Amino acid sequence: MTNVIDTVPDIDPASLAGRLFQPRSVALVGATDRSRWSTQTFENLRLYSPDVSVYCVSPKGGTVHGVRAYASLADIGAPVDLVYVMTPRETVPGILQQAAAAGARAAIVLTAGFGESQDGILHQSAVVAAAADAGLALLGPNGNGFINVNDRVVPFGLSLPRFPQAGPASFVLQSGGLVKPVLSLADAWGVGVGMVACSGNEAALTAADIARGLLEDDRTGAIGLFLETIRDPGAFRSLAARAVELDKPIVALTVGRSDVAKRAALAHTGALAADSAVTSAVLESLGVIEVSSIEGLVATTDLLARGIRPRGNRIAVIGASGGACELVAEKASELRIELPEFSERSLTALSAVLPDISHAQNPLDVTGFATVDPLLPVNALKAFLASGAEDVDAVLFQAVVIPPDNTPDPDAARRHFSEIAKVVRSAKLPVLLQDEVAAPVSDLGRDILAVEGLNRLAGVEIGLTSLAHAMRWSARRQALISRREDSRAAVTLGPYDKGARFSEFDALWLLASGGVPTIRQTLATTVGEAVAAATGLSGAVALKVCSPDILHKSDIGGVALNIQGADAVKEAYEGMVGRVSAALPDAQVDGVLVSPMRHGGVELVVGINRDPVWGPILVLGLGGVLVEILKDVVLKPLPVTRSEVTEMLSALRGAALLHGARGEAPVDLAQLTDAVLSLADVAAALGGDFQSIEVNPLRADHQTVEALDALILWADEATQSVE
Repeated sequence: MTNVIDTVPDIDPASLAGRLFQPRSVALVGATDRSRWSTQTFENLRLYSPDVSVYCVSPKGGTVHGVRAYASLADIGAPVDLVYVMTPRETVPGILQQAAAAGARAAIVLTAGFGESQDGILHQSAVVAAAADAGLALLGPNGNGFINVNDRVVPFGLSLPRFPQAGPASFVLQSGGLVKPVLSLADAWGVGVGMVACSGNEAALTAADIARGLLEDDRTGAIGLFLETIRDPGAFRSLAARAVELDKPIVALTVGRSDVAKRAALAHTGALAADSAVTSAVLESLGVIEVSSIEGLVATTDLLARGIRPRGNRIAVIGASGGACELVAEKASELRIELPEFSERSLTALSAVLPDISHAQNPLDVTGFATVDPLLPVNALKAFLASGAEDVDAVLFQAVVIPPDNTPDPDAARRHFSEIAKVVRSAKLPVLLQDEVAAPVSDLGRDILAVEGLNRLAGVEIGLTSLAHAMRWSARRQALISRREDSRAAVTLGPYDKGARFSEFDALWLLASGGVPTIRQTLATTVGEAVAAATGLSGAVALKVCSPDILHKSDIGGVALNIQGADAVKEAYEGMVGRVSAALPDAQVDGVLVSPMRHGGVELVVGINRDPVWGPILVLGLGGVLVEILKDVVLKPLPVTRSEVTEMLSALRGAALLHGARGEAPVDLAQLTDAVLSLADVAAALGGDFQSIEVNPLRADHQTVEALDALILWADEATQSVE
């Protein structure tokens, strides 16, 4: 799909709220009693936006939704800040011109049939051009609008489960159909919401633009995104950087992990989802927190919006159920959250308040005595905070039941939670209430939590996962703030022709010229040259056919290993040439590569692929010839620092192999890291000339690191190969 966002003038993020999200008058253009969208949008504005003037515009005039309908925007005779357009797509550009004449500063286009369909692309371009000429901030088309809870402005085309309570968590969704699920969860869990906006086709304003504007609002603590695609990578990078700067996290739920999901995204908004692994790697590098469910999106955004910032990954758990404590311990282990043993000081303090049948350990079960003495868990919490708070980074208080609305004595419930809140407020680290399950919160419970300023985790599964995300945000933000690029000098490569197809010999030569360690090799075009090259290496050699047309050499008998002696080299050479010629008579064969035979060590694959959205992506993995089977790879967008390469190596599932296994000596990690950085230097030197660079395998042992094989494809090169 052609993207036309570049034709839209820049809109200052700080002014976006005033132009789009805080209108004092809204005109519904195309209003009709026959449309559910029109009816619902009008009802939302009337019900939830009492201070906003609402005008209905219909060509026939008359009465619509029980009020006067104006034949045109000009007939209103009063300023219109925002137009909500529901007319056929052919009429939208003209309406936007009329909106500007009426003084409007922004427009929402509900109408579909634009960029999400092939025949609608030109219509979408016309709409964008009209909005740009009129100086309008354009949301949509094919978008339902927004729900501004903080300012009570609701130009939104679907019914709401209940008007949300105001809060610091905002959401920007590329699917209007997900607004109800998000708001339903927020309502059930007592999550306060500031804004929910639907970005639609993002013909002008993208999700990143909208989120960037929300970041500048002091009332915003964190933003949750549902993303089918990222249309403007530059704007998204800017958004992520600003989020890190302001300590206002971005949480993202992305789709596109399957072909079915990609087709669904295309049908929905015309958005082709990018490769999910690349997207995840980029999001992680930018500090964006990626979640895997709507529940995770709501819970994590809420927790971070409330300012929960654990300084590390250690927790203490105080509960009143042994089973719940065990569930927490299991989930924490899965999420790599530590539950350290209590110190002697804490054990002494806890023993003074716990019954004899309770065993002071982390997680702590104060036992069923809590039903006899409701303040027992509170006293245990107080004792731990006084004796062991410095040993952990957060405390989960599980010994709590949120009271239902029909509780017999609501005042007693309020007093009990007031006692809990006094202890929580005295803590110098986050203390979070946690239910065993993600059950809805009663109205009474919601009010108590809000009045006392208590934070609740919704269940073990969702709650602990959101806490783990908060821990990662704190660590990742600090790393990004302190990140320093390696002061590496630019490399100068040997001369190369990007129009020529490169063989393995050419690729290794070019990489070596840029500082990548490569195996010694000789290109032999005759038997005599092969024998001479092997003799000069004094040991067993490897022979490989050299051809830009043949990628999988071993499949056609183009590799011979452990060859020693002149006669054996001669036989291997002649046999190889004969087999290749018979299998692929049209392949260009440059000769046979002769290189020293290597044994042992660890084989890795290191590549740099140019993603159409994000640019060059470093791929690092274990496996060599088994990489497609093992699929043990880590991705990160360039540029990378030394510490980031080290993190990538540590993140491999088979990282233990690098540190020595079954008596093997550990790999020289410093040399290995240097080799990866050198490959990145070559990619930087090549600029936009290449499509992909791959070293497979990159062999490493305790003494040496060297590329044994390499492939380079140019940006404009046909990737067909003879096999």
